[in-house]
Amino acid sequence: MTQREVDHFAEATGNRAPIHIDPEFGATTPYGGTIAFGIQVLAMATMLLADIWELRATNGVDVGANRVRHLAPVPTGAAVRLGAAIVAADELSVGGEGAGVRVTLDLTFEVEGSERPACVAEVVFIYWF
Repeated sequence: MTQREVDHFAEATGNRAPIHIDPEFGATTPYGGTIAFGIQVLAMATMLLADIWELRATNGVDVGANRVRHLAPVPTGAAVRLGAAIVAADELSVGGEGAGVRVTLDLTFEVEGSERPACVAEVVFIYWF
């Protein structure tokens, strides 16, 4: 997670809190530097999932999260790794034919150098075939 990525996220969202974008301010906090936005870490799910599996669907959409917890900060410069487990997969049909699947995933975002995960979430995606 680079400072540049965090700065871009700040500009895109209009959230310019100094803990995220001001390294001098960040150095005075208990974190010792700037940190990524929690929602920014969660937003990385789609990108990081592409590193875990090859999805053979024609399209997909993130339909939401059943639960999200941010448990540890992600310092700028730290690497983030995603672990995922499928907890449910329900067939979706249109006109009596299978058209897709609603998949519920447990996600764990781990951050380099931290014993605690940065974020845990249960998210739902719909994929069409």
